[in-house]
Amino acid sequence: MYDEIFEPINIGKIAVENRAIFPPISTNFGREDGHLSELFIKHYERRAKGEVGLLIVENSSVSYPEGKHGAYEPRIDSWDFYEDWKNFAKRLKKYSSKISVELTHEGWKNKGVNFLSDEKIEEIIEDYVTASEIACKVGFDMVEIQGAHGLLVNQFLSPLTNSRDDSWGKREEFAVEIRKRIAKRCGWDFPVTIRLAINDFKEGGINLEEGKRLANVFQDYYQMIQADIGLGRKELRLEPMPFSQGWRAYLAEKIRPLKVPVAAVGMIREPEVAVKILCEKADMVVLGRTLIADPDWLIKVREGRVKEIRKCIGCSECIKARHDEDTMIRCGINPQVGREIEIREASVRKRIAIVGGGPGGLEAARIAAVRGHEVHLFYDEFGGTLNLAKIPPGKEKIQWLIDYYREEIEKCDIVVHHKKALKGDIIDIEPNVVILATGSKPLLPSPPLRNYVYPFNEVLRGDVRFEEKKIVIGGGGLVGCETANFLADNNEVMIVEMLPEMAMGMETLSRRYLLKELNKKDVRMLTCTKIVDIGYGEIIVEQDGEQILIEADAFIAAFGSRPFVPFRVESVPNYIIGDASSVRNIYSAVNEGFEVATKI
Repeated sequence: MYDEIFEPINIGKIAVENRAIFPPISTNFGREDGHLSELFIKHYERRAKGEVGLLIVENSSVSYPEGKHGAYEPRIDSWDFYEDWKNFAKRLKKYSSKISVELTHEGWKNKGVNFLSDEKIEEIIEDYVTASEIACKVGFDMVEIQGAHGLLVNQFLSPLTNSRDDSWGKREEFAVEIRKRIAKRCGWDFPVTIRLAINDFKEGGINLEEGKRLANVFQDYYQMIQADIGLGRKELRLEPMPFSQGWRAYLAEKIRPLKVPVAAVGMIREPEVAVKILCEKADMVVLGRTLIADPDWLIKVREGRVKEIRKCIGCSECIKARHDEDTMIRCGINPQVGREIEIREASVRKRIAIVGGGPGGLEAARIAAVRGHEVHLFYDEFGGTLNLAKIPPGKEKIQWLIDYYREEIEKCDIVVHHKKALKGDIIDIEPNVVILATGSKPLLPSPPLRNYVYPFNEVLRGDVRFEEKKIVIGGGGLVGCETANFLADNNEVMIVEMLPEMAMGMETLSRRYLLKELNKKDVRMLTCTKIVDIGYGEIIVEQDGEQILIEADAFIAAFGSRPFVPFRVESVPNYIIGDASSVRNIYSAVNEGFEVATKI
């Protein structure tokens, strides 16, 4: 079914085994001084082991420090880093993947390029050439020029940031000259590809017509073009969960046909989607977060094990780490990102009782079974709170994680499923270890009012339904905002939050998207507002020292949740993980399930 993915293709004279690209995703796994770390190399080795056709190393600085982009960006601006890259290339050459590195200069987003002198531009071009020569001599198959995402080459290409009246005002000239100079030093047979801004998504910037013109120019110089986004909003290239799969692929379609391969970028998660894009819109597909979540994606597709793929759900944990915190990336569903350790068989086989079928319990069960332990999994509902988390609009991809765990755990014949989770049931199996992944329970106002105050989980589950009602939601955290988004299509909704902002603690881009959706649906959001009293039909709140009466048909409690640990089993080790330990998120639960199961 998926033969199109595995057709070989040439980039210049370099033969690539399949149509998949692992793109330059910043990891912060390098060292602060720009040298490469062992973790950095292992991260890329693991993706190469997964047989991706072309692997492109993350944005690497060609001009340090002025062009630096990120706290731990690798440097390729000086021969001082030759040995680092030589070692990297040697390690990666053990695999079938062809390797490239993205050459990046951050530029001056706020100023544009009009202020640069000819001498400075010549100096920067020479920086690109030096970086390319280093890559070529250490054994890279090609290099890529970063010409999108608002960085320097994009700034030369866009009319919004380049209005020069000299030769560099011919906006493609900078990128063309870089390519010519690299050829002079490395030869035309050394391929250079470009990640190209086909659309700036800004008024007056590069539009699709101009993007196609640029692509037609660059096909005579560059050996492959990734069709991507320019100066526009970050969430258009670091998409939150609700975005549709492959939505950016039309950018590739708009510039074809060309005499060089065109790659489609953006949220390609399922092989069916990849095949459709390859048949209709592009010559190659870029699998970024897809291969972060499951580096064996291609192997599983080739071997017909599609159900075993751990699909990226778009939780944005990697984006929060890199872009909000500027620290090492992590993956919400793949706890080996940032570790890249091998799961080893346990030296002593144990009987392990795991109580809870949410992400923490399921990850613990998966790893414990892989290590050879006898696992007894107790749960009321497979997937636990994931079944609730998938209900708000745009959260459907969470079902993929439930499906993944079901496939992984059901194929393990040493996992025994139990539907009851009473203390006596646990004791009866005589476990050596107990893992409590029992999750959390919603916080409710005291005293609760029957048939007027409802916990958010009952609303999301559909135990209670509202149509054309006035609803007040107490609590403007993630749960409160998502519950409001769920209800607002058919009701008049207000959120009341004590803190100065809604959805605090969320990853920035996902938060921005969610708040935009709430505004679209006319959800009224009161911040810095305290709930004073709740009575049937009315809620009293206090804002700026003044009390306000709000009439409502129902009140939804979304004040968060508290850890729930129903019991402990004496005489054996007990481990409490996930929300049962402290209420957080999918990443924390999966990560703790993994950690516990690898140690016992």
